[in-house]
Formats: sequence, C-alpha cells, structure tokens
Amino acid sequence: MKFERSSLRQSLLRLVPGCAFILIAVAAFGCGKPFNVKKQPDLPRANYATRAMAGNVSVQAQALTDEDFLYDTFDANLLLAGVLAVRVALTNSGEGNVDLKEARFEVRATAGTSFKAVTERQAFKRLISYYEISTYNKAGYKDSLEAFSAYGLDTRTPLAGGQSRQGLLFFSMPSEAAQGGGLTLVVNRLEKAPSSSRGTLELKLN
Repeated sequence: MKFERSSLRQSLLRLVPGCAFILIAVAAFGCGKPFNVKKQPDLPRANYATRAMAGNVSVQAQALTDEDFLYDTFDANLLLAGVLAVRVALTNSGEGNVDLKEARFEVRATAGTSFKAVTERQAFKRLISYYEISTYNKAGYKDSLEAFSAYGLDTRTPLAGGQSRQGLLFFSMPSEAAQGGGLTLVVNRLEKAPSSSRGTLELKLN
C-alpha cells in the first residue's frame, strides 16, 4: 500500500498544476507535508564534467537534470518549476581556512542572461507556488523545508585546509532555461585566494 500511495502521488505531481484533484491528493497522501523530501541526503556518485581552480580551492559542478532522480528525491519536478539544482564540490588543498561567505554563484544561459543562486527556502517556496499547494500543516511544512534545505551547499562555515565539501546550489529561472543547454556556472569572490587567481571562474554545465 505504501508503494501504491507513493506512486500515485508522484504521478499526480508530474501533471500541470492547477487541477483541484492535485491539491486533494497532496493533502490525502502527504500527511500534512507539501512534499515528501528524502531525509539524510545520500547523493549518488557525482559525474563532474568540469573543474576550475581559484588559488588553493578547486570547484567542480554538475547540473541535476535527471527527472527521475528529482522526483525520487524531492517529490517534485524542479526543472518544470523553474528551479535548477547544481551539485557543487569544493576542495581546499591549502593549509588555511577559506571563508566562503562572500562567494557568489550564478548560472549564465546561452543568451547571456544570468540567474543568481537563491536560498533553499526561496527555492522551496517556488515549488510550493508552482504546484499551487495550500493544504498542509505547519509541522509538515517545517519538516519538508528542513529536509529540502539539508541538501544545500554550506557556504556559511569556513572550509578548512585539506577538506572537501559538497552540496546543492539552487537557481531560480524560467523553466525553459532550466531545461535548456549551454548553461555555465559562474563563481566569483572565493575568499583567501591569491589576488592573481581571484577572478571569475566559469564551469560549463551542459
């Protein structure tokens, strides 16, 4: 029965929003949660196709465009909702800490338009808006948001020397851009890098 409930909910969320039946199904099968996000993130092996360096910090990135994975993990189609999730890995090969608070990430489309990274909460709210979900309880909303936010890349804590860190960055953009090709991740202001290598990093995503 659990499998049937999960399969039906997933099928409903694949539909275009606006149907009242979707709202009823979310309330009935979501146990008060807007989305059944998988907890304790355990991302599969990354397939990083590009890598760039800023001083002692290496950056690798991969756009998550596998819709089956997105449904299975987030219980929603992020791409159709206009949310692009980019998996990012940072490695500090130096000895000192690297402050990531001032780092800036954006995705540039082929037309030259750039989209800045948004917080996990902002990305989550965009999903709520796209699916027009209004029936949930506060505890369920908080639980879903916390599970969703756990996938985010931590840029608040300094990256210690010899350490690596990975997580997701979310970018809000038109769904056509999120599903399109020719996207580039642009990284600026990685702290503690030598002045000669603190310029803009560009990593092709697809």
